[in-house]
Amino acid sequence: MKNQRRALRLGIFIAAALILFVVAVYLIGSQENLFSSNTQIRASFKDIRGLVVGNNVRFAGINVGTVTDIRIVSDTSVVVTLSVRDRYTKYIYRNSTVQIGQEGLMGGKIVLISSGDPKTGRVQNGDFLSVSEGLDIQGMIAQAQIMLEEATGTITNLRSVTAKIDSGNGDIARMLNDDSLTSQLNIASHSVNNSLHQVNQLISKVNNGQGDLGKLVNEEKLTTEINNILFDLNSTVSTADSVVYELHKTTYALNHGDGTLPRLIHDEQMASNIDTAITKVDEGIVEITRAAETVANSWIFRLFSKNKKKDEEAKKQPVQQFSVSAGDTVIIDSTRSEVRKKY
Repeated sequence: MKNQRRALRLGIFIAAALILFVVAVYLIGSQENLFSSNTQIRASFKDIRGLVVGNNVRFAGINVGTVTDIRIVSDTSVVVTLSVRDRYTKYIYRNSTVQIGQEGLMGGKIVLISSGDPKTGRVQNGDFLSVSEGLDIQGMIAQAQIMLEEATGTITNLRSVTAKIDSGNGDIARMLNDDSLTSQLNIASHSVNNSLHQVNQLISKVNNGQGDLGKLVNEEKLTTEINNILFDLNSTVSTADSVVYELHKTTYALNHGDGTLPRLIHDEQMASNIDTAITKVDEGIVEITRAAETVANSWIFRLFSKNKKKDEEAKKQPVQQFSVSAGDTVIIDSTRSEVRKKY
């Protein structure tokens, strides 16, 4: 009886071990796609970021296969072979893209397959899928570490600045700790307020029409006078233009005309003749003056000495002076040797 019990126990143990072994083999086989038909898909990466054989392949968040092979083709290309179950390949198309992802922050690497366009057709065994750049968690962590280091340095600098401010060094510290700056700012603000008040008063006076500026802003009389002045100025300018035009015509006539005055200006022969005539007239006047002096010194002139005495007595009489303006008529009486003004 004891031997039978031991044999029964041994048989049960062996049967349980075999069942567990079969279940483990099935689970491992199903995990590694050993008991299902698969399609081999390839992709070429520059950097697989720690991807290893056996990592999962996901499509739409579902594990559809595993990584079965990794081979280095060149220094810039690593070919990764993906084993995908056939029941999922009908959703994967030839223009689908693959990228390397990560399961959480600290999880293992996985290969992610994105959906494509059905018009390109279903993926076939041995096809190469294009690669898209995914999120590099490790790179992000490295950048985060660098940012943390920089933030630490910034915090240290801020602490130094706050310490200097607390100790009263610098303008900002004086502004925070010294009351004199506040007093000066108050005085400055008071001055600004006074200035603004004065400006408001000036604006109020201008609006009320006080002073020349207020009249200029509010009254239309000054505007009318200015317009009249401008009109008169325009009239003056027009008149000046007319005068200038007439002067231009006169100048043109003097330069190109045939009259006496243009000839006097441009004809050298005529000018020479006039100079000669003037010279002769001067000479004649000189001769007449000499003849008059000769007659005055002659004995004939002495006969008229009585008249000469009368002339000398007339010269001794006081001379009456009066002013003569333009338009007055002057009468010269030669018999009485006097000049009278006609009113």
